[in-house]
Amino acid sequence: MRKHRLPSSKSSLSRRLAVEDLLVAFLAPCLAFWLREAPFPADGQLEPYVIYLGAATGFSALFFVQFRLAHGLPEFFSFHDALQIVRASGCAATATVVLLFTLTRLELIPRSIPPLHFLTLTAGLIGLRVLRRAIAQRREVAAAVDISHDKERGVIIVGAGRLAWFYIRLLDTFAADNRRIVGILDEDKSLRGRSIFGHVVLGDTGEASALLDDLSQHGIDVRCFIICERDREKAQLLSARLKTLCLERGLDLEILAEQIGICSAERAESFVDNQSDDGHSLTETPPGGGNAFVGWKRLIESALAVVFVLAFSPLFALTGLLVAIGLGAPVLFWQRRIGRNGRAICIYKFKSLRNPVDANGRRLTDVERLTSVGRFLRATRLDELPQLFNVVMGDMALIGPRPLLLVDQPADQSVRLSVAPGLTGWAQIHGGKLVTAEEKNALDEWYVRNASLRLDVAILLRTLVIVLTGDQRNEDRLSAALAQALLDKSKKVHSDNRNAVTSVERAAQRQLPRPHALKPICLEGQWAGPRENSPLAVAGNDSMTLTESTSRLARSGASIEK
Repeated sequence: MRKHRLPSSKSSLSRRLAVEDLLVAFLAPCLAFWLREAPFPADGQLEPYVIYLGAATGFSALFFVQFRLAHGLPEFFSFHDALQIVRASGCAATATVVLLFTLTRLELIPRSIPPLHFLTLTAGLIGLRVLRRAIAQRREVAAAVDISHDKERGVIIVGAGRLAWFYIRLLDTFAADNRRIVGILDEDKSLRGRSIFGHVVLGDTGEASALLDDLSQHGIDVRCFIICERDREKAQLLSARLKTLCLERGLDLEILAEQIGICSAERAESFVDNQSDDGHSLTETPPGGGNAFVGWKRLIESALAVVFVLAFSPLFALTGLLVAIGLGAPVLFWQRRIGRNGRAICIYKFKSLRNPVDANGRRLTDVERLTSVGRFLRATRLDELPQLFNVVMGDMALIGPRPLLLVDQPADQSVRLSVAPGLTGWAQIHGGKLVTAEEKNALDEWYVRNASLRLDVAILLRTLVIVLTGDQRNEDRLSAALAQALLDKSKKVHSDNRNAVTSVERAAQRQLPRPHALKPICLEGQWAGPRENSPLAVAGNDSMTLTESTSRLARSGASIEK
């Protein structure tokens, strides 16, 4: 799961450097020199070694802050933390080599020193954290409350997956509800004998009865089976296998995923009713998805974005310096928006407003947050420059509907979300901030339905003019887009009605008796069967087709299902 970034007012929390890490950064190159059996140069020249030591320590401190190595708690040291250490150490060693090779060609420095430096730095940082974790865990075990035998409840875990790993760790740490794990069962026979945190997989559910008898001989009383399977269907299958045994022996049977609310969603959708009689789908293909231009557009725009980043790099530097002086750190502002197919993306901008809270914790108004620097950045669109990196990463396009917040999405968002959001678009060059939300959505949908290379080039050129002259409404384009939106809406309503009629026809075909069986018959001078004007009598008329019968049923207000 992707980690959330820090809000602007808490950006200072990311700048933290541990003293012990800095000590490791200083000692790592010294250890690398010692391992190379060259603690001092033969001719007594210490200058290259001192330069290497200083550069290595400085770059290490820089990348330790960049990769936030000091943020992790030692007792929770994880694989992700170790991976961050490897990345930081690799960047520090590489930056040191590049700098010194540029300045001194690494004269008098053995070529084996940089890889040794990387290894010693990585090993030192990881070893320090493993040691601190072991100390923290020993304190945790010493402080743990032991459970008396008469209160202990033995449990058997069913399933050896990720959920079982989580729950076993939870019980080992807190001994919740006086529960102690006595073993694990799993249907995968290849896992037999394997263990999770020292708890061994003893067999499968078919051996549960024999296992209970065996454990009772050793004085272990099992009170509960806990099914640790997230998939609802698999969990219910395991529950069915153990239910009889639990009833016979008076044991509890629990499905952990249901208790904590993380059962996997069941998909019970049927695609039969979404197909027409000829087998084609009745749902409309997203406008952006069926346009061949959209398929290879990303390759072109990613290449152009790289060129723009390189070309505008001086402008990036000047704008960042202006923001740092006028608004302070952080220079960049991030925000979650909705991208293609409803996927959440994170877009970047140069900060144009002060932080929402001042140093005293007082919430600032929008007027107080906006400065002359911010007005300039917004007027010239320079605050949008960092979104070129979003284009390079594939989250955005150069041309397309602007990405919106979730609360600003229109009621029908399927059209605009069928393509990647853009840095500029049809709505921005025909009104921008001067159009309403409804007009902007109509312009965006018009672009999606008419996207082409020629149109994108026109939008890109027109954007340069808008940056210089400001937003301008184009009433002709607005009228055309609104008319197209109204036409598309009427077509969608007609398509929905056609789908509804088709669904009703199929429901009638599946559930209504055959027409000839509904005809009234004469029994002892009285007619038995549906009345003349009843819905069933209407459906039983031989002179009507099934479609006509269904239509009359719908008009009469009768429910087909009933």
